[in-house]
Amino acid sequence: MIIWVDGPYGVGKTAVSKKLKEKLGNRVELLESDYYSEEILKKIVEEARASHTMPHIGGTIPQNNIRFLREFKNVIEEKFEDTSKHWIIDMALTRMECKENLFDCLQREGKNMVHLILVADEKTIKERIMKDENRMKDLALDYLEHNISFLNDNYPDAIRIKTDNRDIDDVVAEAIAIIKSKENS
Repeated sequence: MIIWVDGPYGVGKTAVSKKLKEKLGNRVELLESDYYSEEILKKIVEEARASHTMPHIGGTIPQNNIRFLREFKNVIEEKFEDTSKHWIIDMALTRMECKENLFDCLQREGKNMVHLILVADEKTIKERIMKDENRMKDLALDYLEHNISFLNDNYPDAIRIKTDNRDIDDVVAEAIAIIKSKENS
């Protein structure tokens, strides 16, 4: 099963995903899109150097970089071959390129997926973004309204979990209950 943890910047995807991994233990693995984004970018640059060409990187963020999306889809499919594990993916599906070239493709292939969208009010998310030292704050704030709208408009069947005014353990407990109910259905 693929457990897709989605939501706009600052909603808590990474924290929830890591805590889910911790709570679910050895039966799950975490595929962090940020890690693979860096790894795939390195691969693109190395290939360009080897062929003495300029690297074609595409979009600047993973959600609109077609090359990244294709490569990351390959990683997911390769990992998914190990059916003894569940795979947690923390990645915002907030661009049409991302939806069409990654998420929709995996759905069409019949992958067993639980799509969790973490939600919070805009004020809470903005506060979290401003406190985060590792985030591109201006970009995150500029796209926040778009990202929330995109998620609402394009994923009506996703399961939404509120994160504002909640302890991370409560959010993770809710996610685990949803995952277990999907496993048993």
